[in-house]
Amino acid sequence: MHKEQASSKVSVILCHESSVLAYSIFNPNDWNGASKAIIHSCAVQQGILLYEASKLKAIFQQADALCLPRFADLESQWNTAKWEINTFSYFVEIPEAHLSIQAFLGSIKIFFDIIVQLISAQGIVSQQIHGFHKKGDDVGGKLMNALRNNAKKETQEIAVKLDDLIARHKAMWIDQAVKARDIFIHPGKGFSSVMFALDLQVDEGKLRLVRVIKPSINDEDFDRYAEKTTGYVANFSEQFLSLIKNV
Repeated sequence: MHKEQASSKVSVILCHESSVLAYSIFNPNDWNGASKAIIHSCAVQQGILLYEASKLKAIFQQADALCLPRFADLESQWNTAKWEINTFSYFVEIPEAHLSIQAFLGSIKIFFDIIVQLISAQGIVSQQIHGFHKKGDDVGGKLMNALRNNAKKETQEIAVKLDDLIARHKAMWIDQAVKARDIFIHPGKGFSSVMFALDLQVDEGKLRLVRVIKPSINDEDFDRYAEKTTGYVANFSEQFLSLIKNV
């Protein structure tokens, strides 16, 4: 088949059930030109966020059962040669949880790198926007600088509204999500932030598992954080698209 024939075909997406919401927000059929491809990519990326959030919920619901075999191994060693239990911290590695947390946080950044490209595709600013890049330590600072200083005369009002929308969501959750993702590049911090911790005590000469402490962000279990964040993503997306749809 010739390339031009293949490219003229209409894409039919047989989406995963977790991605239905994403395609209801990001419908490529409602957009034209370069924006159409960007919208399609946004739907794919939001679908990944929704999928990873659902996986994390399932994993966290099974946290006790997943950690019990590792506790049993530890208990066997302790019974063989006891030590002062409070001398150490005890972590259980669950690779599926680690992968899902890392994928979720990384996908948030990728999502924003894609969606903000609509700002130049829709002709709101006079420069090309390639991603949601930092300016110094300011997450998305280069984009916001473009909205404040490089908006076209006829789209300045929209640029101001976009700047306000992004600033509000940065304060609510975006900056925190990017900061959490950046933990993974710091040795000594990343591993403990994605592992399940065991709260142990010795009771009448026996080692007891008091509770499983789940990975969290600001004292919120990560599965709940992920569910809440997907809501933020949907809310942001709907407001963002409503501002630029008919430019």
